[in-house]
Amino acid sequence: MRIGFIGTGSMGSMLIRSFLQSTPSSDLQIVACNRSPEKLAHLTARYPQVETAATPEETVSRSSIVFLCVKPNDAMGVIQQVLPYLQEQHYFISINSAVMLDEMEALLPCRVSKVIPSLTQVALSGVSLVMHGSRMSHEERRFVDSWLERISKPIIVEEGDLRVCSDLSSCGPAFLAVMLREFAMAAVRQGGISRDLADELVKEMARGTGKLLTEEGFEFEDIIRRVAVPGGITAEGIKVLHPSLHGVFDQLLVTTRSKAKHHGVPPTERPQDCER
Repeated sequence: MRIGFIGTGSMGSMLIRSFLQSTPSSDLQIVACNRSPEKLAHLTARYPQVETAATPEETVSRSSIVFLCVKPNDAMGVIQQVLPYLQEQHYFISINSAVMLDEMEALLPCRVSKVIPSLTQVALSGVSLVMHGSRMSHEERRFVDSWLERISKPIIVEEGDLRVCSDLSSCGPAFLAVMLREFAMAAVRQGGISRDLADELVKEMARGTGKLLTEEGFEFEDIIRRVAVPGGITAEGIKVLHPSLHGVFDQLLVTTRSKAKHHGVPPTERPQDCER
């Protein structure tokens, strides 16, 4: 399979790395273009198996699946630019929300999807939010999903729900990292242990908790019940957390929604904004 990438910024290069890491070289060829030759040269220096194209049009002509990984303000211009080169058999996937699905379907002759990735795909993990165009058959949707499964867990969402869903899946790693960092730093201040030790303990705790939730069938309440014995130390700690956390995530979601509207990108924003 030949996959093309128009744009090799932070998210485009991350997806390229993830696909190369997850797929045997005999099954995958990647062609990429970038309006900055320096960025493209940096990418190919790290991944010499990536083929380069001079233009978006050439990328499309040499690919079966095309990922559009440009800035929101550039998306429509690039779509118009490559329009004459897209054929019915192409799969065209935008990774930001600058253009709605129905707008792309009205313009393009090919199969159309939107995929909002996450930084967690670096670890071949986490969620890709997926929206498929109305013209795609079940088999075609499954084909795209099967490629995304190599680097993530694809979850189908409604386009109107993308704002809040991307807060959880794409912005969430940064929000969670802030909380874990504060937990570690508090242990340094209050317990006198080294920052390296605190960081290691918190990271491994987070890794293990994630496995309980995703691999061992635990729900949030199961972990709380098993660890927070009534009257015990953990239960007392949770009493401290409750008043501090009450409503804080509601306010977080209100703030991110307001920020998106302020920038004129309803109902969501591109994933790069979440992950910087």
